[in-house]
Amino acid sequence: MIKIFHLITSIQLGGAEIIAFNLAEHCRYGQSEEIETVIVELHKTENTYSVEKKKELALKNIKTISLSNDSKRLSLLVAPFRLAYYLLKVKPQIIHAQTDLPDFVLSVTLRMLSLSGVRAPQIIRTIQNTELWPTHHKMGKFTENAFSNETIVAVSHASLKAYKILRLKNHLSLSPHQSIIYNAAPSPEKKEHKFKIHKEKINIAFCGRFEHQKGIDILIERIKEIQISFRDKFVFHIIGSGTYYQDVRKLVTTSTNVLMYDAVPNIADKLYDFDYLIMPSRFEGLGIMSIEASLSKVPVIAAIAPGLSETLPPDWPLQFHLDNQEELFSIFRKIDKKEYELEALKNNIYLFVSEKFSHKKMIDEYSKLYIKMNE
Repeated sequence: MIKIFHLITSIQLGGAEIIAFNLAEHCRYGQSEEIETVIVELHKTENTYSVEKKKELALKNIKTISLSNDSKRLSLLVAPFRLAYYLLKVKPQIIHAQTDLPDFVLSVTLRMLSLSGVRAPQIIRTIQNTELWPTHHKMGKFTENAFSNETIVAVSHASLKAYKILRLKNHLSLSPHQSIIYNAAPSPEKKEHKFKIHKEKINIAFCGRFEHQKGIDILIERIKEIQISFRDKFVFHIIGSGTYYQDVRKLVTTSTNVLMYDAVPNIADKLYDFDYLIMPSRFEGLGIMSIEASLSKVPVIAAIAPGLSETLPPDWPLQFHLDNQEELFSIFRKIDKKEYELEALKNNIYLFVSEKFSHKKMIDEYSKLYIKMNE
């Protein structure tokens, strides 16, 4: 039996979290050993999505542990001690950290274990982003100083480059154990949803965290302008939560074409009814939502951004520069006038992601990695 801790920020709708859930569910068996995984969140999130997701994970016999009931900031103080406790109690062979805050908590825990003379588990760090510690440089340096030869898995070429830049900037050596495993998603099913689709209009979804990285602030301004230029043509469905929640709420109250929903579990199975997905991200590790939409044959209107652009063909016509309003408006005009060969777009992007981002390949590669690290 190989025991693995998947360390995530919280049980929420995010690309890193979705991948952790996928690995926990599908990486159950190696060639000769069973793999038991536990989802470990730094802090508990109390919303409909997290409650439903925990129930779903429990039904699949996937355990979850919350290291703190406090806010995200306070959890960074409490979580390292709680993580050390669970490492000593459960004794996992591998701890798999996803993104920056889990890396930070793990770095503190490793220092504590070292001072106590306790051997740490094997470590995998999945680099899920292309901008690492952009606003907390000292915190990033403190975190990176605790790591050296752990296994590094990047989700894209851009994210591996970001890891190397961060290490070299802080005068730290690179881990010799580096690889790229593309994030992937299973083929979506068509399940019932509660989205209020307007059949006579063009329905565009935004799914994700309401954060600066995701460009939600830019989208809010663009929607206001689109309302004026394309009155009653488009309906925007904004799904998620985050820092810009009140800004989105205000947009909804002042608009007739914007609907807002809390984060939805297994959103990939419910995208099929939308006409388009919009991703105005400033940067991504890879952009799992783009892959899921393409597998659902929902074309993605995407900002040209590190990580996100790797999920689309080089000649994808629905890409735009985030700071170029006219490029985005040109896309909307062509959609309105039905200038795109929509069925061809859907089929082309489906074939592209099916070949490049194989879910089976991702699961197989991680399973082999877990087995190899436990030898």
